[in-house]
Amino acid sequence: MAQQSSPASTFESSGGRHQTGELRLSRDVLTFHVSDEEYGIGIEHIREIIKHRVVTEVPRVPSFVAGIIAVRGLVMPVLDLRQRLRMRTAGLSQKSRILIVSRPATGSDIVSEEERERFGLVVDRVSEVVRIQEVDIEPPTVLSGKESEFVEGIGRVRSEIEQSQRREARIGPGMITTEVQRIIILLDLVKVLSFEVMRAGRML
Repeated sequence: MAQQSSPASTFESSGGRHQTGELRLSRDVLTFHVSDEEYGIGIEHIREIIKHRVVTEVPRVPSFVAGIIAVRGLVMPVLDLRQRLRMRTAGLSQKSRILIVSRPATGSDIVSEEERERFGLVVDRVSEVVRIQEVDIEPPTVLSGKESEFVEGIGRVRSEIEQSQRREARIGPGMITTEVQRIIILLDLVKVLSFEVMRAGRML
């Protein structure tokens, strides 16, 4: 049974340049943890969040494909996000969740969000929905790990604190800030969900 349902229709999509081409100033992102890092995916692609359940293994698939599950009558592949991001595998915990996501539109794709292909993503725990300003998103050039190819950008969420609690913190050469900043790695969902598996003797 679903732990938390988050249909995209209940949220206002407000990311940089939307599928319609509209340029916006902020985006709403669901944040979650994989290992010690906090990641985010645009809330418009999140269909729901469910507790981890047993998945059915299938042959001849990449190692990061844990198997398949059926959710509300739809059968979909489940990806272990740790393995997809080339991280060290770890056991599941009671906080582990499966994010049910829909494949983002690309190019001239006119299929509605409801009709798009669904996937499950296994994450260590889910945090919350945050709004990130586009001016606070930087390109992933600071990342050097193998998982950087799946990253769209690095988002910063600024937290205001009491003046008496402020303290200077050096965050780079010659850069000093008195703001507490939360760093969120924004995943490129198109790249995360782009892979080939062998089915019935052909590549899909």
